[in-house]
Amino acid sequence: MPTDSVAISAEYCRPFYFIAFLSYLPFTCQAKPNAVDIQTQYQVLAPYKPQIAKRLDSSKPVINHIFKQLQNHSLPNSLALVPMLESSYNPKAVSHANAAGLWQLIPTTAKRFGLTINTKQDDRFDTEASTTAALKYLAFLYNKFDQNMALTLAAYNAGEGRVARAIQQAGSRDFQQLTLPNETRQYVSRFYALEKLIDIGQLQSSSFQPLLLFAPDTPMISQPLVDFSRLPPLVNL
Repeated sequence: MPTDSVAISAEYCRPFYFIAFLSYLPFTCQAKPNAVDIQTQYQVLAPYKPQIAKRLDSSKPVINHIFKQLQNHSLPNSLALVPMLESSYNPKAVSHANAAGLWQLIPTTAKRFGLTINTKQDDRFDTEASTTAALKYLAFLYNKFDQNMALTLAAYNAGEGRVARAIQQAGSRDFQQLTLPNETRQYVSRFYALEKLIDIGQLQSSSFQPLLLFAPDTPMISQPLVDFSRLPPLVNL
């Protein structure tokens, strides 16, 4: 985000004011969950640095592929962290809601973006094919919601229609003003917490060393499982 951008209050996120101010103010309505929600999720994640680092290390080839595809779509590099939230980079993951694969795509979305799903073949379990489809979907959402990362993530989790309706009802694109499911709000907050915890630049480095991804002043515990309560299967390490 440009350093000279000007934050606009929720009032000016409404369509009428947005048009009036668009010509000379960058559109920077509250694009994130509030800082308290992000910090709460950060405190949940921080003790599990060793498990997260191990998973990132073992998934490096997949992450490298994702970075390349993100560049092709002109998407933020931080979206490479989405599969950590969705499946812990497990290409064989399946949820109770019939979402599957690295990116936890549901059948309708997968087919919409070019994947084959039938009794003999399910491309959601193909890392390359599912990444191609997921990033097409994320690129669509990112453009649909004016490159607002929080809205993009919310739509990926809850569906674009639900987020669009929430925006219409609120008369605002301010994420904090939208009525969304608690699970979706937690999901978006957890993404920003993970982004805060992990050094994306280090993750992209050819000399990647997992434990250098994290700040040295956060506590560590060694339990093998992260309890993400209402958000299964997030980061089952």
